Amino acid sequence: MNRRRYSFADFAILVRDLCQLRQSPQDVPYSTALLALLIVAGIAIDLASGLVVENASNILARSLLSTVLVLSLCWIALAVRGLTNRYVQTATALAACGVAFSLLVLPVVWMMGTLPVPPETLKPHQVLLGWVMLGILLWSLAVNAHILRHALDGPFAFGLALATAWAVADWALGRALFDAPG
Repeated sequence: MNRRRYSFADFAILVRDLCQLRQSPQDVPYSTALLALLIVAGIAIDLASGLVVENASNILARSLLSTVLVLSLCWIALAVRGLTNRYVQTATALAACGVAFSLLVLPVVWMMGTLPVPPETLKPHQVLLGWVMLGILLWSLAVNAHILRHALDGPFAFGLALATAWAVADWALGRALFDAPG
């Protein structure tokens, strides 16, 4: 366990390094209070994103579901491998990077504005920003894969498969529960 005291600047640098695949979850401080703070921050940023989009319904429920799903799947994966002692640091790393990517996405969402229906009428800047969002999503998957491979002592491909499966499960569950049929 990492018991070093971190300033906000030290922690921000650690998160940056996690996002650049230079650090791993074992470098994250073991702190349930920090994990709780990051969960609250992530949900708050999700709410802010929902307000920016204006038409995002059930954003609080979606955010809570997504958070519970990822944290639960993290615990299950570590439990299957007999590594639950790594849960707090792994969950903290996932939450911290989630906050970082949410902050990165927030201005992109704001610049995109309300998306037209049907999507064939997207403006050129919305198409470009859609590609930016895709790049951020792929980067986020790579970072989560990096965190999971270190936490689970597995290869990167295993971490990437888990991270991708979790993202698809999150998306599918959100659609099933919150999007109108048809």
